[in-house]
Amino acid sequence: MRPLITPLMKKIFILFAATLLLAACTPNPPEKSGMVVNFTETDELFPNPERGMYSGVYYTSGNLNSVLLPAAVKMERNSDDYLTLYQQSYYLTDYIASDIPQAFLDRFEQNMNALREGGAKVVLRFAYKSDNEESDEPWDASPEWVSRHIDQFEPYLKKHADVIFSVQAGFIGVWGEWYYTTHFNMEPQKDSDFEPRWQMLEHLLQAVPEDRQVALRTPAFKMRYLKMKGLGVTPLTETEAYKNTAKARIAGHNDCFVSSEDDYGTYLSDEERQFWQEDTRYTVMGGETCHKCKYSAGPNALLNMEQYHWTYLNRDYNTSVLNAWVASGHMDEVKRRLGYRIALDKAVLTKQPKAGKQFDAVIELHNSGFAAPVNKRDIELVFVSVDNPDKRFVYPQTEDPRFWMPGEQHKFTLSCTLDEQMKGDYYLCLNLPDPYESLHNDPHFSIRLANEAVWDSKTGYNRIAKVTIN
Repeated sequence: MRPLITPLMKKIFILFAATLLLAACTPNPPEKSGMVVNFTETDELFPNPERGMYSGVYYTSGNLNSVLLPAAVKMERNSDDYLTLYQQSYYLTDYIASDIPQAFLDRFEQNMNALREGGAKVVLRFAYKSDNEESDEPWDASPEWVSRHIDQFEPYLKKHADVIFSVQAGFIGVWGEWYYTTHFNMEPQKDSDFEPRWQMLEHLLQAVPEDRQVALRTPAFKMRYLKMKGLGVTPLTETEAYKNTAKARIAGHNDCFVSSEDDYGTYLSDEERQFWQEDTRYTVMGGETCHKCKYSAGPNALLNMEQYHWTYLNRDYNTSVLNAWVASGHMDEVKRRLGYRIALDKAVLTKQPKAGKQFDAVIELHNSGFAAPVNKRDIELVFVSVDNPDKRFVYPQTEDPRFWMPGEQHKFTLSCTLDEQMKGDYYLCLNLPDPYESLHNDPHFSIRLANEAVWDSKTGYNRIAKVTIN
């Protein structure tokens, strides 16, 4: 007699078979198929390139002996502000209607060399006057002389691109802030009123290295430029970002941050605010405060830094605002989060790696800063021999850290084919060096990750794990 199969038994059998089939078709999770490394995030403050508080320095045409020294740069790196950025303003007061003398250009070059040797970069600005008294007019040079001065600086800007973080448009108006101007129409209304400004801007974009951005003082300036040039008044998208186009290279700076309801005329509408909030995902934003008020309170300042993706801030001005942040306990968070702050969460590595075979590292990290890295940055897997630290194998990757957006989790795979000669014990490291050859091997210009026990200050590497290669 055949056994009787009840409907309930049939359902149980089907469910059991389906479970077995699903198990056979589902690959093992990475945790079971690879070596898992978990990381601990740190709140420690430390220097990192191209971000943070900056020191504002002014160089005038009347004192050519004033120069930056490498020792001063190194000292500031080790200060409580962990400075890796300077804003250098060059005042061409005595050259409003003449060529810039070689001595002034030599001083500029000496300053760039000091930055490189000391381990820092610069936000540049050029202007003619630092006082808006009517008796101090002319406040700037004619468009013809501005053009000539840009030409004179161009070879120096190209030569020292490695230590230039960004350039503020400058040249026009007192302090180079595009308002109190003698020669560029202080209250432009018609398109023709703006055209001399756009000619200067386009000339500067040509003179500045193409991988560096030029910042305008307000969002309205960029929006007006895009409209007049037929480029569409829309913020940058991910596909448009980091191209050699005017739209991608025009950034912003705000020198009255959280200082009034509209930041003293920085914003004229909610549309402009929305534009900068979106556009600064892929462009540089920074500047300084200028007035203590209810808007400059710590919580609102942090919110605005998040919304507008702040990368750098003047540590010297406005001191009443900055001291209030210290008193309210917000300053450390400002210092910690300006720009990027990237921390590893987990890595899943190829189990029992073999020389000559593919090696994979599945990386999970997050960015708790206000912004992503803005300038191009290399990323490498580096294997350092435990027995011989000079024996290293470097594998460049294509992952782009500029798209590690703040407030988001990022997961990606780094892969390489291991060298046939790699048998032995190695420290696996993640290296995020500067792409310029002059800085690539300098640890001062490599990104340090915000994790405990990963940073090697001698090499600039972030150590992920110890692996044995068979």
